[in-house]
Amino acid sequence: MKPFRDLLKKPQGKRVYWDEQLQTMFRQAKEVICRLAKDGLAFYDRSSPTNAMTDFSKEGIGFVFLQQYSMREPAGAPFCCRSGWLLALCGSQHLSTAEAGYASVEGEALAWCLRKACLFLLGCPNLVLVTDHCPLVKLLGHRALKDIVNPRLFTLKEKTLQYRFTIRYLPSKSNCAADFLSRYPTLRAALDTVNEDLATDMEVATVAATTAAFADNGCITLDEVSVKNATIDDPVYQLLVAKVLAGDWCPKRSWEVACLWQFYGVRNRLAVSEGLVTYTYEQGSVRLVVPEPLCQQVAVHFHSGHQGLDSMLRRARQSVYWPGMEGDLQHLRETCSACNAHAQSQASEPLIITPPPEYPFQCTVTDLFQLDSNNYLVYTDRLTGWMEVCHLPTSATSNKLKTHLRSFFSRWGAPEELATDGGTNLVSDEMVEFFKRWGVRIQLLDTDSFAVARLQYLNKPLRGVNKSPAQLATGRQLRDGVPTAQSNCRVDRHWRQTLRHREVTMAQSRGEVEDRQGPARTLEPLTPGTKVWVQNQTYGAWDRSGVIVEVRPHRQYMVRLDGSGRISLRNRRHLRVRKSSPSLAQAGAQPATPTPAPAPNLIPSPQRSQPPPTRPRRMTQRPRYLADYIVPSPP
Repeated sequence: MKPFRDLLKKPQGKRVYWDEQLQTMFRQAKEVICRLAKDGLAFYDRSSPTNAMTDFSKEGIGFVFLQQYSMREPAGAPFCCRSGWLLALCGSQHLSTAEAGYASVEGEALAWCLRKACLFLLGCPNLVLVTDHCPLVKLLGHRALKDIVNPRLFTLKEKTLQYRFTIRYLPSKSNCAADFLSRYPTLRAALDTVNEDLATDMEVATVAATTAAFADNGCITLDEVSVKNATIDDPVYQLLVAKVLAGDWCPKRSWEVACLWQFYGVRNRLAVSEGLVTYTYEQGSVRLVVPEPLCQQVAVHFHSGHQGLDSMLRRARQSVYWPGMEGDLQHLRETCSACNAHAQSQASEPLIITPPPEYPFQCTVTDLFQLDSNNYLVYTDRLTGWMEVCHLPTSATSNKLKTHLRSFFSRWGAPEELATDGGTNLVSDEMVEFFKRWGVRIQLLDTDSFAVARLQYLNKPLRGVNKSPAQLATGRQLRDGVPTAQSNCRVDRHWRQTLRHREVTMAQSRGEVEDRQGPARTLEPLTPGTKVWVQNQTYGAWDRSGVIVEVRPHRQYMVRLDGSGRISLRNRRHLRVRKSSPSLAQAGAQPATPTPAPAPNLIPSPQRSQPPPTRPRRMTQRPRYLADYIVPSPP
């Protein structure tokens, strides 16, 4: 098939040629494939000799069905010529608790192997049943039913009467296939029933349940509605509600219904609110009694933060209650693989100190960071603390990283270990190959994320305070996936008083600030197009001018400065309206109005002195750095 591989690639503008030679090779390839399929695959022939090889162990049952297709050996003689037999069917099954206690003579005779392949073996005239247990040869051979005294063997013998077979003995050393399957059976449900469809359904259900058990156990949010729906289908919970409402508890625990024994010790602490049983102890918070079907889900919610048994118990004792809650939470903690993996070290174990590097730049650390929209690569030695920083003008691609790291390696030598936080740029396939060529071992540093368990952490009471961070900050519990009473989600009365006292204190402080500030005056708002003076924030002088181009909220204005045309954001108190004086043309254009003639001035006015003539001045241009300033004209 090698000549056809190039035809499977993209043409990339090339033409595909199919000549007579390729057609001949294609036809020959099909003939070879068909011949191999004919030699390796065959239809089941009921008339051919068939051997059913079974085996029983304390672990399970195994069977192998072989069919003879070569007549060069005697019919029914298994494994005298291994090339003359083909595998038709094989299988295995775990033993149930009752089947594991059977005697060997009973277990070897189980009819499950024959029933599993009944579609192949019913009516088969040349069936040979092979076993490695010699007593079964006479039992399942010519012995009549009336001669069998054991009831279980009688039943098994009766189940095999519908098959026509000849039983033969085969030593265990030759019965390898069936022996292997019985010692290592497949994980499936053991069903001793003739209904094969039911057995298949049970097997599928078992696999689905096992997969769901090991899958990611996502938390489902539970509220009072879901709890009420669960209590409807729980007869024990309904009986408990009726008992608490009636209040007719028996004087002795043994006189009560067995399912209510677990609540008898806390009967005086139970109450009913809106159809749900609540638990209150002394001055503690009101806790919901969770029905048994939801206990596992609630426990999973408590453990979602993986913060330890003590934190889970403090959180649970404020929200919910069910008998054996502490034991269930402790079992959940002890069986959690994540908690066990991150558990504290035992106190008896000595402290193992990581050996420091023996020479400079043996173990280094590198990382990427961004500052003011610029990317930088930092490279540090663990022993000396020497740091190298290089600037990456654009993006941090693998080629640029390799260029800078290559310069570091050539300057200080290639390190044996390079630690990084696992950034995508540093752990890509191209970078891994680059480090492999230099003989550098990558050490990934774990980065913790606390966002997943943040809500559970805020609701867990602190040690010694018995108040959670949410209660200290908001005066109530935050609503999460754990069902709790509505009263726990309301703001606490004492916290509300503290909040009001805080508001009064802040109002007094605000009044003191206003008194210190002195009398204030509200400035008139400006409109776009208004010419203004702009105050210099450095020197406090009003030496800049501009035009309002946009009005923003909170007394902010966008001003286009004269000269440079730059747009600047300024506050109203830094802007002053610029009033321009009327020009001479505007003054001459005003209409004349009759005015009385002024009285003659009897005092002679002094004559104005004319300025002396000066030389003509050359044209000058203002410097650019003074474009935003008003410079007085020279005299």
